[in-house]
Amino acid sequence: MTHPTAPPYLHTLSIPTPFPVGPVNVYLAEGDPLTLVDAGPRCDRARQALENGLAGRGYGVADVRRIVLTHAHADHCGLAAELVRASGAEVLTHAVSVPWLEKSANARRLAFYAEVMRWAGVPVKTLVDLSRMRRGVERYDEPIVPDGTLADGDVLQLGGDDWRVLHTPGHAGGLICLYQPRRRLLISSDHLLRDISSNPVVEPPAPGETGRPRRLVEYMAQLRRVAALDVALALPGHGPPITDHRALIRERLAFHEARARHMLEVMGERALTAHEMAGVLFPGVDPVDYFLAISEVVGHLQWLEVEGRVTHDEHGGVAHWRRVI
Repeated sequence: MTHPTAPPYLHTLSIPTPFPVGPVNVYLAEGDPLTLVDAGPRCDRARQALENGLAGRGYGVADVRRIVLTHAHADHCGLAAELVRASGAEVLTHAVSVPWLEKSANARRLAFYAEVMRWAGVPVKTLVDLSRMRRGVERYDEPIVPDGTLADGDVLQLGGDDWRVLHTPGHAGGLICLYQPRRRLLISSDHLLRDISSNPVVEPPAPGETGRPRRLVEYMAQLRRVAALDVALALPGHGPPITDHRALIRERLAFHEARARHMLEVMGERALTAHEMAGVLFPGVDPVDYFLAISEVVGHLQWLEVEGRVTHDEHGGVAHWRRVI
């Protein structure tokens, strides 16, 4: 049986990152304009790997004319500002990502995460560790002002093909995938990853909004939407290509349902904070993984609350969750 392949104009550049997730996949689309989908983090190893990857195809950084950022996480966008200075490339991303690429974004993120972690019942010492971790991530990022935005349903030309923009919030509120229906090809970014779960990360509300986004709720809906697409090959933000996206999505949906059931079992008759839940589910993790653990626990609690299976009360600004009997 022949496995589907990417078109000859589309190349995967594996770029190292300093993060536990490992290398990020940056996609080079030859043609006019020469396009990068994502850029990698701002560090020497990533910079060198990107330059080497471009050179292997006969290009330099100055030849890049367009950069499409799938979402505003440092491993995907950190080098973009440098690339623009060297090339004058146009930068496009979803409108929801724009505020998180601005110069003030890190300060707003830090303030939000301090607030939401207190709400989750995280002790002061752990809050300090998390704040230090978040500040450490900043050095792999650089603010950038995109030249334009992409919305769900927009069409973008890569290599002479029309690619449809899919806004798939979940892992990040502004995350986009790119879909080429004729080739049955999806650039899935971090929406679909073959070997690791795409953690729907806790995020601040958009500027001007107050309600906390329910990223896991959105993610589950977008998984079902993408499952309905005719896709032979998905090219993810990390790890190897995906050749059966529907089977993977079934696994992901089953995983999240199983995790939610486990959380209900852990809760039993008690009222617990998100921090207490994370301590049971993810004992002994480091600050980076602890942040992701809290994100996952909060996401599942929000989902269970939407479904009417849990509710919460706040005491002294800390949320205590209990089952609905």
